[in-house]
Amino acid sequence: MDGTPSLALVDNPDRSRFELWDSGTLLGLVGYEIEPPTMSGPRVYRLMHTVVEAKFGRQGIARLLVTLVLTRLRFDGAQISPVCTYVRRYLNRFPEYKPLVAHDT
Repeated sequence: MDGTPSLALVDNPDRSRFELWDSGTLLGLVGYEIEPPTMSGPRVYRLMHTVVEAKFGRQGIARLLVTLVLTRLRFDGAQISPVCTYVRRYLNRFPEYKPLVAHDT
């Protein structure tokens, strides 16, 4: 291995979370619940919490993680219901992601 970071965002549906990995090391996660499907409309992910491993705190990992999750959900055509306070603050700081918020939240 040459020391180059190998970041990967992984959806782990068995544990209901998106995980950010770097070369086999878990950096952080965003836990979610999927709201019951409706007859029409996109899948809605209720983003419950953002957790970064303590040794990676204050390095911008939470921001990177949430950016990757929201970008992935946007490309998947999904919407979000932001329960997590970090995600809510993120949406205020980066309003370009606000169209992802489900209108009934």
